[in-house]
Parts: sequence; C-alpha cells; structure tokens
Amino acid sequence: MMAARPSEKVGGVTEDSIARYLADTESIDDLVAGGYLAGHDGRPIAQQLRAPHLRRAITHSVCHTVQPDVDNFYQEDGEPDADWQQRQARTVRDHCTVCPVRAACAELALRDGDTVGVRGGLDPQKLTRRLAAETTRLERARATDERATDEQRARIAAGAEVQKLSGQYIGTSVRPEKRLENIKNIREAARRRTELVTAHRRAAGWTVAA
Repeated sequence: MMAARPSEKVGGVTEDSIARYLADTESIDDLVAGGYLAGHDGRPIAQQLRAPHLRRAITHSVCHTVQPDVDNFYQEDGEPDADWQQRQARTVRDHCTVCPVRAACAELALRDGDTVGVRGGLDPQKLTRRLAAETTRLERARATDERATDEQRARIAAGAEVQKLSGQYIGTSVRPEKRLENIKNIREAARRRTELVTAHRRAAGWTVAA
C-alpha cells in the first residue's frame, strides 16, 4: 500500500489526490473523465500539472476529437473586430464550453506564451491579461517543467544503462573477474535508477511502499 502526503484543499480537490494522479501519466485520463480539467474549477488543477500531462490531456479535447476548422480560432486578415468578436463568441460556445479539458488548454497556452487565438475558452485579450498577471507563477511552472523533463531523461538513461550492462559478459567464456566487475556495475546502475525513481515518486506525492 502506498501512503499519500497530508491533504490540503485546492479548488475543491485535495492536493494529495492531484499528486496521486501525477504519479502515473495514465491517470490523466481519469482526471479528464472526472471533469477535473473543465471550466474555471479546473484551473487550480491544470496549474499543478506538468506540460507533458497537459499535452496528454489535450488529446481529449473537442478540437482533437472533432477537428473543427482551425480558422474558427483566429481572426482573419482584415476582418472587422466586431465580426471577429461575434465569431469567437460562437467558437467558445460551440467548442470550448463543451470541451472537457478547456482549463488544461488555457494553461498550456499560457505556458507556451500563445495568445494569438482562442485557447481554452479565452480570447486573445483575456489570455494576454492572464499572461501579464501570472508572470511569476508561469515562470516557476516553466522552470519546473524543464526540471521534470531533465529528471525524466535521467531516469530513462539510468534504465537504459542497466539494460546495456545486463547484456554484457554473459557468455561462458567470460573471465570471472570481468563477470564480477560487470555484476558490480549492474548493481551500481540499478541503485542509481532506483534512487531516481524513488525521488520522482516522492516528489509526485507517494511515500515508500509499506
């Protein structure tokens, strides 16, 4: 059994429940199915997700599943502002309002600094205002995204190193000293991999298995 860290209410959802979802990428599907990334209530949840999780969530979006005309989300060259405002209001109503991941879509747009078109039910003006108002938070989120990506690469590299070493010196003609050296190297690589995985799970809100 795995124990989660103490709960703290965040937007009606406990922080430890978010951490449990983050511990496993597959559970992003459960977040979407539970309606946790839709609308205003989904903002505090989306803000705690890392960029890869946000991108995975977007695969459940109306845009991804229905594939509407992308021109609906952008102002055409020379289009009067009044016409564009009416058209973007229809786009938000027909696509964003019913989208199960609109909070994730808006958050990803802010992380990417994308304020050109309609994103997550927000028009360019609203996106620009939020981008300016949340500069510090977004800088921290981007830094954490980058660190999480580096840590993931390190875990993958550590796992690959264990596999590579495990495939060496397995023949019967290998000298005993070489075999012992290889066993030592495998153990060290496995220890490093375990350290990285354990640190990741702890950061995601899990303790060591009881």
